[in-house]
Amino acid sequence: MKIKFPRGIEIDINNVPDNFEEIIKNSFHDYTYRTPKEYRYRDKLAYIDRCRELVHDAEDEYDAVNNFIKQTFSDRLDEFEEFTDKADFVSIDFMVECYKKGEHNLYANYTYSDKLDGKIMKLLERAIKVVINYQS
Repeated sequence: MKIKFPRGIEIDINNVPDNFEEIIKNSFHDYTYRTPKEYRYRDKLAYIDRCRELVHDAEDEYDAVNNFIKQTFSDRLDEFEEFTDKADFVSIDFMVECYKKGEHNLYANYTYSDKLDGKIMKLLERAIKVVINYQS
């Protein structure tokens, strides 16, 4: 199984290169190339967030909401044989559901396999250590 990291890096979790930390360090160096040192902490946090998004294969926000609307519409049609009213999608309740889905994604399992998830989390931990400790 391969997972993605920023800047086009793909790592096979069953065959991690010996120079994994160096690969991440070079990737982060390129990511933060033009950032002044006093603002590099922002890049560190953004890079780590991007790692999480890539590992989760997170949808674009627009696509995620669009797909949720379609699924909600489809579920209502299948279950009650009626169309969802447009007002239901611009309600606070619908927005709360969108927020909850996004928040849940931060803590979701990666594969629902303890063995694979453990390997993925260990790689993420290694990448995070490299980024946090990065000095140029």
